[in-house]
Amino acid sequence: MHTIDTVVIGGGVSGLIYARERALKGDQVLVVEAQDNVGGAVWSHTLEGIETNTGAEAFAIGRGAMLGLVKDLGLEDRVVAPATGSSFIVGDDRAYASPRNAVLGMPAKPLAKDVRDALGFWGAVRAWRERFVPAKRATGESVTVAEFVRARYGKAVLVRLVAPIIRGVHSADPDKLELRAVMPQLAERVRELGSARRAVEEILERRGVRSSSGSAVHSLTPSMAELPKALARDIEAHGGRIFTHTPVLGLRASSEDRTWIITAATQAAAFTREFKARTLVIATGPEFARHLLSAPAPAIANLIPVAPATPVRLATLVLDNPELNAKPRGNGVLVDPTATTIRAKAMTHASAKWEHIHRAAEASKPGRNVVRLSYSPDPEGDLPEPEQFPWLAIDDAAAIFGMKASDLNVANWALTDWTGTMRQSGPGHTAALETLARALETQTRGADAPLPHLELTGAWRAGNGLEAITRFTRELASR
Repeated sequence: MHTIDTVVIGGGVSGLIYARERALKGDQVLVVEAQDNVGGAVWSHTLEGIETNTGAEAFAIGRGAMLGLVKDLGLEDRVVAPATGSSFIVGDDRAYASPRNAVLGMPAKPLAKDVRDALGFWGAVRAWRERFVPAKRATGESVTVAEFVRARYGKAVLVRLVAPIIRGVHSADPDKLELRAVMPQLAERVRELGSARRAVEEILERRGVRSSSGSAVHSLTPSMAELPKALARDIEAHGGRIFTHTPVLGLRASSEDRTWIITAATQAAAFTREFKARTLVIATGPEFARHLLSAPAPAIANLIPVAPATPVRLATLVLDNPELNAKPRGNGVLVDPTATTIRAKAMTHASAKWEHIHRAAEASKPGRNVVRLSYSPDPEGDLPEPEQFPWLAIDDAAAIFGMKASDLNVANWALTDWTGTMRQSGPGHTAALETLARALETQTRGADAPLPHLELTGAWRAGNGLEAITRFTRELASR
């Protein structure tokens, strides 16, 4: 059996990035993916001639990892910024702009007018008093987002600014989400600088952008699907191979030549085939990684923390309502988690946020608009039933825009489910990842290691979002 330098299990963005990095370094690379296309949650569909994202619609510009990758892929001319920087938070009886000088909803200038409008006078004063909170308070390793914000900024900031972002963007509960999982250095910088406000200000200065939640991002035209397409092209251009419809069934480690043997099904599933790899990369969810490694590497498998995934149901509406060109809710809306009249957790007015989608919508029909609403499970753990759509999305969109549902003219709609993308990292998750990293170092690297070379990547390890995944995976592949 021929030995391949690197076999990557999983053709999502993580797996493609790793495979590309190694192919560029001269490795013979193979990617095996169970689905019929690569890209995972980064893909698109076309409604009424308008290409729209079915998953991730943008990437954070943050520390520049994604911008660097996009440049390396030759996609610079496809990068676009939001057409407007405004976004709103909507509840049952009020709507307010998301403050501009903020990170994860935490304001750098608590007494600014947009913060006072959101929090009220006394809520803003409490947030301003953060500067007097002892630097060590709520900055422990396993502190949750809610514990940190409540102790430092007060309840109003948590409920009105942070919780809508955590729920709408991260599909998580701030009471269960570890702060280090979403902002790894924040607590440490608070201890060093003396306050969260100063740490937030530092982050904003480093980013060089002062904008409301959801606008410190870029996208690609005509959709984010250009990213996995370009990654796949580069892999194949450098001699790599990508097999779709090829689910992996099992693994075993060969002690004779220090290789991994991967057993996979063929597209027809009539028979199986095996691949031999010097380096194995598992770029899947943690549950499947644990399953694959349970027999050949149980000590590693048992150390993989299972960060539960929150399923997300996305409803895309194409609306023939020219009045929406006035952008009544800016580029989109995060919904107050306490709202009872709106079931969606967020809505993106895609044709208002992205000029290229606006042009495509206008070319399809003048006055046409595209909105996308996202839904998470209710307190009982249930998503809205597919049979409730598009009516539920129409009702929610109308409520957010301040219109009647009967006023919305739906030209087309689509529903997309993502069940394993938004990972929830609870207290202790970061420490568990550090333990796992040490075990991988001692057990799978070096001539004396008991197992062949193994790497693990994905959102559960790198963090949610393309920026975090790109930074982590490129560093991992460069070793």
